[in-house]
Amino acid sequence: MTKEEGLRAYLDEFIYRGFAQDDFIPSFFPGCKTSTIPSMFGAKEIIAGDDVKGERILFKPEDIDSLPEPTISPNTPAHNWLEMQKYYIEECEGEIPVHVCDMQGPMDVCGQLYGYEGLFLCAYDDEERYVKLMQKAADAFQLLWEAQATLLGDKFVGTHLFGWSWIPENVGATMSVDSLVMLSKDFFDEFYKPYIEDIAKRFGGITVHSCGNFGTVVENLAKTDDVRAINASQMSVTELLDNGWNPSKLMIVCEEANNLPTLFNLAREKNLFLDPTVGGIWPDDKPQNWTNEQKNAIIEKINYLQQCAAT
Repeated sequence: MTKEEGLRAYLDEFIYRGFAQDDFIPSFFPGCKTSTIPSMFGAKEIIAGDDVKGERILFKPEDIDSLPEPTISPNTPAHNWLEMQKYYIEECEGEIPVHVCDMQGPMDVCGQLYGYEGLFLCAYDDEERYVKLMQKAADAFQLLWEAQATLLGDKFVGTHLFGWSWIPENVGATMSVDSLVMLSKDFFDEFYKPYIEDIAKRFGGITVHSCGNFGTVVENLAKTDDVRAINASQMSVTELLDNGWNPSKLMIVCEEANNLPTLFNLAREKNLFLDPTVGGIWPDDKPQNWTNEQKNAIIEKINYLQQCAAT
């Protein structure tokens, strides 16, 4: 959506949900594009139908030598997110908080710039240039994050994770690392762990999001310095634990309302540190079409969830 369409859609949502006494916090999220940080190196955005990606601009290790330093140039995805965030703040007079855009980690950025096959081979064949490339991507991550934090000030919400609308102060950064599904334990430890730790140190901690089943490296990720939390879109709490996640570290999870009693029982049994977002509450109809009967059903479900949490 354009920034104008996004503003209208969000404000409508805030109004429609106003009848429910839940813990929903109104806030704006600009969006997600894997082309965002690649655009800071001059890579063009490529759109094919609903698929959006960054242009591949590296084809051999020597190309890394001429890769420019990251910048936020006008009319790029990175710059456009800042313009959208600025628009939200100005239109609402700074009354509603705004999230950081989706922030891709160094390996996912370099996978766009070089292709994953080229990046993995470079790690083994020309490690010096691989390190140079990954460090530039880490620098770009910091540059874009800090630009958003400076722009939004005390209305900045430092997470892009679905449903995680409130976070404590000084919690660090949040990073998408979907490439974890492709990595072995050894490759992770040697060629990616140092960069996650680097970014975590820059921000005083890191929360890692990944899609897919990345069970192979869950235990290694849990042992990575300053990784404070995990958000797994397609892995359950049980799967994370079975693969070695540290139960004392936060798991940001999505769960259907019907499964919540089981989740809470597991949390108590194993003394887990959980922050769940609960699905299955809202009807599929558009909010403006909700009937009073549907609204009453929503309120009953919210009351049920509160009882589950209390008992």
